[in-house]
Formats: sequence, structure tokens, C-alpha cells
Amino acid sequence: MLNNLFSKEQIQESQPLQISESNNESILRRKPLREWGFIEAGVNRGDEMALESYLRAIREGHLVDEKNNTEEENKRKRDVEKNISNKEAQKNNLDIEKTHIKEVIIGDKENQIKTKFTEIDNKKSEIVEGRIESGYIGARFWLYTALTVIISIYLIFFYASVINASFFRSMQQIVNSGSSDDIILLLNSIFDVNGIFVASKKLIFTYLGAFIFFGFGILPHLFKSATDKLSSFKVIMSVIVCLIIDALLAYKIDSGIHELKIMIGRADNEWAWYKSINFYLVLTFGFGTYILWGVLYESAIAEYQKKNLTATANIEISSLKNQIRILENEILTEREKIKDLEKQIEALNKEIVAIKKELEYTTQRPEELKRNMEHFYSGWLRYLLGANENNAKKDSCDMVYKRFQDSINISLN
Repeated sequence: MLNNLFSKEQIQESQPLQISESNNESILRRKPLREWGFIEAGVNRGDEMALESYLRAIREGHLVDEKNNTEEENKRKRDVEKNISNKEAQKNNLDIEKTHIKEVIIGDKENQIKTKFTEIDNKKSEIVEGRIESGYIGARFWLYTALTVIISIYLIFFYASVINASFFRSMQQIVNSGSSDDIILLLNSIFDVNGIFVASKKLIFTYLGAFIFFGFGILPHLFKSATDKLSSFKVIMSVIVCLIIDALLAYKIDSGIHELKIMIGRADNEWAWYKSINFYLVLTFGFGTYILWGVLYESAIAEYQKKNLTATANIEISSLKNQIRILENEILTEREKIKDLEKQIEALNKEIVAIKKELEYTTQRPEELKRNMEHFYSGWLRYLLGANENNAKKDSCDMVYKRFQDSINISLN
């Protein structure tokens, strides 16, 4: 009968400890196992085969003490399994992200690099075979050049006029002259045009100073052609410097006009430089014109470069190589992300292994199983000793018990 009851649970004794998942139908609850062992030993007259069946049932978790709290054990098991599921979900998300970066993002950038290398080879072939179309238009080049030259002349005279109005014009002399026309001209004009065409020693400094300010305006275009990593930063800083210089000149002129108004009794009590139209007019005719000059200057150079077919192709090749370098740097960044993801995945794998060991321990409860076997066999042994069974039966039962204890000890190590 016992053999039929536990036949489906029979396993090879040489196998490691394996505990089947228990449920309400497969668990047999019994009174304290020490008492149950004594009773069953009497029923089976201490037979070692019966003992083996019972010990196997205990080891498999199908025979437990009635005091065991199975519901609490199952809850603990479900919590561990839920934790495993969460960790595996995190790992799967990281795997998906890693695959997306590797196959989609990096793959797309690698395809772009291959395309650009193909374009470079095509450009080189066009140079060799003379099949390059420059796109150069002479009229456009000369238009850009003429406008650049005209605006360059304008900027020189503009800065000369501003310097003269800021540093060499005498407000008191204009007031003392009593010329209402001069005063009206000064009040309604932000530039001293007449001062830069009257021969005097001060014109040397006026025009030399104009060229100095004009030289500051060329700096951004010089830095733009540089190849170092700080070229963009230098361009931005030089533009800011030009803006500051023009703003200072604008403030100097506007404050001078306000000073003259005070001297003739026409001052505005609420004057503030940032509210004055003269301040912004100087910036517009100075800094704004410089920006326009810079655009035309760059356009004229770019148009002229189209005239040289080989140079045009080399510029395009250089641009493609620069784009390739940018893409390669982006790929390196993405690969660093993959390394970080792999570290996270490896950490999650270790956590999952550790949690699974915890689940295995929670399911098997080897220490508890060992204790249950001890209790059951102590009752069984008590029967053997009380029944004065021969030593052969006791030795056989001891061997069976020792074999099961050894299998559990393996799981504890």
C-alpha cells in the first residue's frame, strides 16, 4: 500500500536533492512526525523498504508535520518568484535597448559612414575623369565682391566718424559758437560726418583707429577657417567682443549728445542710454552692417572657390570626412552605452541566480527536511528498540536513514 502511495515519487538515490512543488493535494499533514514514525514502524514492523518510502515522501515535501505553516511558505515562495520575474523583466528591457542601439542606431550610423565613403570615392573619380560641375556663377561672385568692397569702405568711414564724434568733437566749442545749425545737426545726427573730411592731425588717429576696429570685425572670419577644436568658441567670443566695442561707442556718442543737451538746457531728465534711439541706431549701422558684411564676404569666397573644380571637390571631400569623424565619435558614444548596459545585465544575472538559489532554498528547506527526517526516524527507531528487533533490521534502517541524510547534507554544502 505504501509503495502504491509513493510510487510516483520514487527516484534514484544517487541523484541530488530535488523537491517537487507542493500544493494542497500532494501534501499529507500528519501528527508530530516522531509519533507518526513510531506508529508507521509498528504497522510495517520496521521494514526498511517502508522506511525508505516514508523518508522519500518527507524529502520530496509530500509528508510534513501538521504544525508546518504551508501558507506562509507558499507566500514567501510567491514573493521570491515575483522578485525573479521583475529582475528578468528589467534584464529583458536592457537586452532590448542593447539590441536597438547595436542593430538600429549603430547600424544606421555605420551605413551612413559607408555611404559617405562611397561619395568620397565618387568625388575622387570625378576629379580624375573631369566630370565635376562647379556651379560657379560669375555674376553672383562679382555682385558679392562689389557689395563687400562697398560695405568695407562704408565701415571704415563709419568707425572713423564714430571715433571722431566720440573722442575729438568739442561740445563746449559748438555751444560757444552760437551756431544753431550746428546744434540742430548734432542733436539730429549720431555721426560727425564733416569732422572726418576736414584736414587735421587728429584724422591720423581717427582713420588708424577705424582700421583697428575694422580689424576686430575680421577676427571671427579668421577663426572660422581654423581647424582646431576651439574655433567655434573663438568665433563666438570674437563676435561678442565686436558687439561690446560697438555698444561702448554707441554709449559714448549718446552720452555726448545728452551732455550737449544739458549745456544748452534741453536735457531730458528721464534719459537712460538703453532707452535712447541713438544708442540702437549706432549698433544697427555699425554692428548690424558688420554682420551683413560678414555674410557677403563669406559668400564671395565660397562662390570663388566653386571656380576651381578640384578645390571644390576637395572641400566637399573634406566636409564628408568631417561628417564621418562625427559619426565615428557618435558610434563610440553608443558603444560606451552598450558597455554600461552589459554591466547592468551582468549584475541582474547575478541577482537572478542569487534569487533563484533563495527560491530553491525556500522550496527545499533542507534544514527543515533534515529535522523532519530526524523526528520521524527517532519514532521509527524507538519502535525497533522497543520491539527488540534484531540488529540486522536496525542496521538496514540505519543505512537507509543515513543515505537520505547524506543527500540533504549535500544540498546544505
